[in-house]
Amino acid sequence: MTATTFAPVAVQRRVLAARYAATLRGDWGTVLVLLAQAPVIGWLCTLVWASVETDTPSLHFVLALSSVWFGCINACREIVKERAIVERERLLGLSMVAYVLSRVWVIAVLDLVQVILLQGAVEWAINLRGNMLLEMGALWFASLCGTALGLLVSALSTSQERAVGVVPLLLLPQILFSEFVVPASTYTRLVATAEKFMPVHWGYEVFAQLAANETNWAQVALAYAALGAIGAALLGLTTLAMMKRRPVA
Repeated sequence: MTATTFAPVAVQRRVLAARYAATLRGDWGTVLVLLAQAPVIGWLCTLVWASVETDTPSLHFVLALSSVWFGCINACREIVKERAIVERERLLGLSMVAYVLSRVWVIAVLDLVQVILLQGAVEWAINLRGNMLLEMGALWFASLCGTALGLLVSALSTSQERAVGVVPLLLLPQILFSEFVVPASTYTRLVATAEKFMPVHWGYEVFAQLAANETNWAQVALAYAALGAIGAALLGLTTLAMMKRRPVA
């Protein structure tokens, strides 16, 4: 039996998170590749917006989209690659809630480092208007939504390759259901509704409000709340998907 057998959820979460963190520490090559994405994307942004003295709405959108990408790619393989172990330990009392939370607990740190590197690389060359900590918080929340989405994909996938292959398809709606494709004034009811479920939209909204001459703080709070609600809903669906899977004896 494992150390997590029939233990309370909080205890299981701590043990599983420590085990997962130890696994990542043993695979520094992969971790460094994931971390390197952030400054590289930030540097590319500085090249594209080099002639612009300050930030633009399109840059805000790219930062929010990149953050969701970080979370998705960090998490999309983390359940499916351990499916056999998880199903075996589930027979011994492993809590699916504890397991999902342990993944989020560790990946959230990775997300935060990536967001700091991304925004730091951009801030080095471009003057981002607005409160830096609030903007960084919005990117982190967006990346956590991406993490929750990646975990859901991982829970539903049958192989790591399929999980990774689905990630671009998950990001496409983030672009399509946005005012950068079709002006908001021409939205159909379907598009307007779908946009409200896109983490990128709410991450972008925080930047847009903070960059405005007069910040609508109620809208900033709403954006943060929406990101939290979307992330929580996705984690709930991930846990439910894992509970619905019939463990292999």
